[in-house]
Amino acid sequence: MITDDRKNNFNIIRFVAAMMVVLGHMSHLIGVEVNMVLGQAVSTIGVKIFFLISGYLIAKSFLNDSNILRYSIKRFFRIIPGLAGVVLFAVFIVGPIFTILPMRDYFSHNVTWLYLKNIALNIQYFLPGVFSTNPYPDAVNGSLWTLPVEVLMYIVLPVIFLMFRKMDKALLSAIFAIVLEIMKIGLEKAIPDARFVIYGTDLVAALAIAPYFFVGVVFISPKIKKYLNLQLAVGLFCIAEIMNFSSVKSEIVIFFVLPYFIFSFAFAENPQFVKCFSKNDYSYGLYLYGFLIQQAAVKILHNYNLTLNVYFAICAVLTTLFGMLSWYLIERPAQRFAKKILKSERIAAMKTLIL
Repeated sequence: MITDDRKNNFNIIRFVAAMMVVLGHMSHLIGVEVNMVLGQAVSTIGVKIFFLISGYLIAKSFLNDSNILRYSIKRFFRIIPGLAGVVLFAVFIVGPIFTILPMRDYFSHNVTWLYLKNIALNIQYFLPGVFSTNPYPDAVNGSLWTLPVEVLMYIVLPVIFLMFRKMDKALLSAIFAIVLEIMKIGLEKAIPDARFVIYGTDLVAALAIAPYFFVGVVFISPKIKKYLNLQLAVGLFCIAEIMNFSSVKSEIVIFFVLPYFIFSFAFAENPQFVKCFSKNDYSYGLYLYGFLIQQAAVKILHNYNLTLNVYFAICAVLTTLFGMLSWYLIERPAQRFAKKILKSERIAAMKTLIL
């Protein structure tokens, strides 16, 4: 394990995780068998990887600067501008191009304007007449459902850290993650088909990924990091991959094996991918635009009988392009603006102290 955790492989892991989500969704969108990793859909594993890394990075950020205002500003400008960009793109560009309705009907339809609620993290999946004849009909951007869960974790993390100030943060996070995981497994066992929708988000679906955020937080502990070993992690991953577990056992195995593998790779000695995307992080844009671009591609290319691999290759390139555009045109300027706000806020605070 490396001693300087600023040199890590997180950026390449996030890029790969985004592509895993694209690959998994591609199978659903063209109606073929989904690729599996550790007994779960490759896209599901990709989302869990995102939450693992997010938990670690957000916890480090909060512990470095626990000012709630500055923390909130950083989180807001990381999530909302990019989200607003993809929502507006869907409503005003993709919708008019692909809807089967006349333009007047499309823009006068109540559902069109309800879609803007996505910017406020109240997830809406439909635009009138858009992708209605696709193999996976109507859903415009199915990836967005995880964002309210992510933002909720941003809120819960400082709350529990402040409530339990004296408790070891890694231990606290481990307990919280295990409790959430038990809740998820218990709900699925007790009420298999249960759906508890709150603010447009299903509680059971949220519990499937939320624990991984707090598992990621566990790895802020130097005591935990010293046990990371990439060779052991690869061995455990391979064993878990070839074993045939029930759904519950598979979830338990993933709960332990996946985080150990991801963080062992992230903090491997002499990280070979440390410079990949070190200045430009396209992963959030990839995640935002992947599903939308894939639905559009399926709509345009469905008569050509393309294979999963060809669809994936085309959509991977297009999604990467849109992810780059999102970064350069929206996300990076938003983060620079956030830094200006934070700088002015610090200056104001210093002047107050002086006075």
